[in-house]
Amino acid sequence: MRKHWILGASAIILASSVMACGKKQDTATTAAGSEKAAESTAAQAEKSDYVFVKMTVPYADFYYGELKDIAPEEGKDLKAQLDVEDKVTKDGFRETGMYDSASSPTKEKVEKFVMADGAVEGEGSVYKGIKHVNVAIPKSLYEDAKKALEEKKESKNALLTLMGAIESEVSTEPKEYKVLNSDGTLSKTQGTTNEAKDTEADITTTSSYGNYEIEVSGLDIDSEIVQAAILETKDGAKYGLKHEDNIWVKPEELAFSAVAFEDTNHKAQKEFKRFEDIQDKDIVKITYFLMDEDDVEVPVNLHVKKIAPAEYKVSGDEKVSYSPEGTKVNYQLSTGEDSYALGKVISRKSEVKGEVNTDTAGVLVLPKEMTPGKYQLVFSNDKLTDVSFKVLVESGLKAEDFHFENNKLSLAENADQLTIANYIASTSSATIGEQEFKGGSGRRFGKNIFNEDGSVNTEASYKKDGQEVKYFDGPGTYPVTIKADGYPEVKFEVVVQ
Repeated sequence: MRKHWILGASAIILASSVMACGKKQDTATTAAGSEKAAESTAAQAEKSDYVFVKMTVPYADFYYGELKDIAPEEGKDLKAQLDVEDKVTKDGFRETGMYDSASSPTKEKVEKFVMADGAVEGEGSVYKGIKHVNVAIPKSLYEDAKKALEEKKESKNALLTLMGAIESEVSTEPKEYKVLNSDGTLSKTQGTTNEAKDTEADITTTSSYGNYEIEVSGLDIDSEIVQAAILETKDGAKYGLKHEDNIWVKPEELAFSAVAFEDTNHKAQKEFKRFEDIQDKDIVKITYFLMDEDDVEVPVNLHVKKIAPAEYKVSGDEKVSYSPEGTKVNYQLSTGEDSYALGKVISRKSEVKGEVNTDTAGVLVLPKEMTPGKYQLVFSNDKLTDVSFKVLVESGLKAEDFHFENNKLSLAENADQLTIANYIASTSSATIGEQEFKGGSGRRFGKNIFNEDGSVNTEASYKKDGQEVKYFDGPGTYPVTIKADGYPEVKFEVVVQ
């Protein structure tokens, strides 16, 4: 459909170019104009044969069209094939762990995944599919299926279920859409896909959310219109991603598992069945499907390492004391005959730069710059997934070492030369009155409310549901409690005049 429209537009351009060449081209111009008119009329007629709608689509039906490369059905007098077997079920797309619903033990993110068909269930949530998907339905099929619904007929495939999931009709042809076929399948998306520029992607195997986590930097897309995403490997295999389970609130962060995995932060078992064969493959493309916009393709070169044997691990000190001369951390590798070496140090979800001394077997010496905090020490192998352990570097400071006066927090001089700036950069959670800040908001808390010298910025704000919200909303006294890894809990009161 869209292809025919583009050809028609090309004909218009060609005709205009010929006309500009002068009167000697009148015959050619007339011919080109006739061709343009014919193709334009055909394109308009073809589009008029469809009803465009917004539809809520289960993951299985959405990804079936993409992964199976389903083409739009041709024909002008299409009737509902209610007795045709459901191909989506036959090919296993509705099986548990494939493209069925994804569940989560938490419910806070449901409203943030605007494009997901999600709902709160008890203390958790479930994500069934994708909302607001543009779908083109042949008029003849639309009328026949609509009549079947009115007559309360049953279908062996998803045709009538999808018809019943129509949200609204769309008056104009969308930029991108799927086509509903008479056998109940949805075609692959019709439209334009643009290649993202100036992006970089990295894959890690030490994520808290899956065996693998991908982060795409430089990606410029609106998180609120991301309907779906697909990973494609060098061998042509494609893997669809689900909200919450794989696609995070920030769409540049993706996670997936190839074997059983528990997200210990949220006590959630992650799905892995559809990714079981992705190990030792190279991901070459990530495609984001966007509502009412051209889709975006991100070229990448990411090797998916094989999962290391379950018995492979590294253990080490759980707590150590900070030293500006170098903080020693003892460790022990248990990786059979496979060689592992320290690959990176992670803190606060980011890689920490600094030269770690590894000269002594079984001992790491962290540099002065790695001040008190929680660190993940990651050991890598070229072919197998990483192993890691976490260590808490303690400051040895006490709450009495901190002083708060005139809305300014200060730290007494200490033997390790730690500063208030070190502390501010290490906050992990906080409360202002009854308002709690944890996770990302807790990690950002220190840098958000303090100036570099420890004074409180009473005009500081943070984003919540897309809006700027002040930490201190008007005159008053605000009790504040801050926790920072490796430091004592600090309490004080901010006074806003």
